[in-house]
Amino acid sequence: RYFINDAFYKPGGPVFLMIGGMGSAKRNWTSRNLPFVAYAERLGALCLVLEHRFYGRSQPTGDLSTASLRYIRNHQVLGDIANFRIKIAKLMGLTKNKWVAFGEFYGGSLAVWSRIKYPDLFAAAVGSSAPVKAEINFDEYFEEVQVSLDAHNSECSSSVYLALREVTKRLIHQKHYSKLKRDFMLCEPLQIDSKQHATFVLENLMSFLIPIVQYNKKRKNIQDQMGNILSTDDFCKKMTETPLSSPYHRYARIMSNRIKNANLSCLDANYNHHLRRMSETSLNNGNILQVRQRLYQCCTEFGFFQTTDSKYQSFSELPLRYFLKQCSDVFGSEYSFSALNRSAQALNKYYGGFNVKGSKIIFSNGSLDPWSALGITKDINKNFRAVLIEG
Repeated sequence: RYFINDAFYKPGGPVFLMIGGMGSAKRNWTSRNLPFVAYAERLGALCLVLEHRFYGRSQPTGDLSTASLRYIRNHQVLGDIANFRIKIAKLMGLTKNKWVAFGEFYGGSLAVWSRIKYPDLFAAAVGSSAPVKAEINFDEYFEEVQVSLDAHNSECSSSVYLALREVTKRLIHQKHYSKLKRDFMLCEPLQIDSKQHATFVLENLMSFLIPIVQYNKKRKNIQDQMGNILSTDDFCKKMTETPLSSPYHRYARIMSNRIKNANLSCLDANYNHHLRRMSETSLNNGNILQVRQRLYQCCTEFGFFQTTDSKYQSFSELPLRYFLKQCSDVFGSEYSFSALNRSAQALNKYYGGFNVKGSKIIFSNGSLDPWSALGITKDINKNFRAVLIEG
C-alpha cells in the first residue's frame, strides 16, 4: 500500500519517499506538518509513503504464520522498496527525477540502507532516529532513558527506580498481589508461576516509560495504545511531587490514569494471555498492535531488546534471557540466541554498522532520544552529515 501527495510537486522536482517501519502507514504522513512534507513544499517535491510488508494492509500471504513471516527479512523489504521505486517511476514518468528516501526509527534504517544498496535508485537518504546497527542486547536504551529523565528533573529517575523497586519486592510475596492488582488496575488476580511471568508484569508496568521518553514534549499530542502520551516534563513533575505519598503510589497513580484515559477497564499483565495473543496468526482479529510481526523481526534479525543489563543505569529485572525466552515461547526453540546472533552479525557486516559506507546520507537524532545510542550522532565526513537536535 502506498499514499501520494502531489500538492507541492513541480515538474522535474525531486521525489521524496517516506518508508514505513514496524507499523501501519498512515495517509496523514503526507499531509501533516512532518519535516519531509515541509521540505517538499519548499523544493517542489512529490511525496510518497510506502507501507512495510506484513504491516497494515500490505499483507502478501494473508496470514502471520511463522512460515509466512520468513518473508519479512530486511533484504526482501529492501527489494520491495527498489521494486516500488522502479515501477512508480515508470508509471508516473519520474525516471529522470532525483529520489530521496526518508524514514524514522527502523524506517529510517531502511532509508539509509536503500541508499547504500541502491545508489543508482536513490540520490540521497535521511534517517531520523535510525539505528544503523543490529544490537541484540540493547542495554544502552535504559541508560539513555535515565539520562533523559534526569535532564528534566534530577530526582526523576531515582523516584522511578524506587517505585519499580517496590513493585519488584511486592511481586516476590503473594500477600501483596491483591494490592498490586488494585493499584495498577490489573485485569485479574496475579498468578505468578515463573520468573518469566513476574518479569512480564514488571515489563508491562515499565513499558509506558518508553513513549514518554522517546517522543518527549515535541510530540506531546501523539497517542499510543494507552491514549495520549505524557511529555517527559509532565511525567517527571508528577513523579517528584512530594505531597503525593511515595514514589510507588505516584507511579501507580500515573499508570492507572493512563489506563482510564485510554478507555480501558484494566491492564492485562498475564504472560499466558500474552503468549496466546502473540501466537495468533489470523489477520481477521485485526492484530491491532501488530506486535507479532515486530517480535519476529527482533527475534530473527535485529534484537533491539531493551534490557536493564547495563551497570550504568539503575533499572533492573529485564534481562536479555527474558526476551530470548519470549522468542522461543512464541516461535519455537529454534529461535535461539545463536541463530539471532548469526543474523545480526551478518546484517552488520553487510551494511557496515557504525562504519557506514556510501554518500549523501543525513542522520538526525534527538540528544535525549534513547535510539540515538544505535545511530550516527557525529559527522563522519562531508558525505555523511549528522544533525543532533537538543531534547
